[in-house]
Amino acid sequence: MIPAGRVQKLTGLTVNQLREWSHRRDLVRPDVDADGPGRPALYSWQTVLLLRIAVVLRQRFRIELQAHKKLLHALHDLFSGVSFPALRGCVLALRAMEHGELLSEGTIRVGVNDPDTLFLHLDSHLDVLEAEFAPQDQSGQLPLFRAVQIR
Repeated sequence: MIPAGRVQKLTGLTVNQLREWSHRRDLVRPDVDADGPGRPALYSWQTVLLLRIAVVLRQRFRIELQAHKKLLHALHDLFSGVSFPALRGCVLALRAMEHGELLSEGTIRVGVNDPDTLFLHLDSHLDVLEAEFAPQDQSGQLPLFRAVQIR
């Protein structure tokens, strides 16, 4: 979990925008709410990924997020059930802006009867998050046991 200040750097949102989206409009809720002065709201990597996607939808596609509040909440649930490595090479398919679906990049297809779909690549967002959320081992200690053989 990371505090709101670091989330702003990862998403490009201002303090006011993050507060507006997280609390006032309830678009993307923090994982742990702020608890008074000095206890900022905390966000998981899934929530930060969702915020980055919301920024793309708002800035690149000019989509009004308030109209798609249910979709954003559903996407939060979708991401919470998936591990970080499993999202590599995936695309988020927003079907008619009503529900999201995770697809492998090699299996993207749109049938004649499928609703209009917006596809968003996730790898560029995951690269940013990986640098921020990767474990930081500052000890410099070598592993206790050396790998002798891998099968």
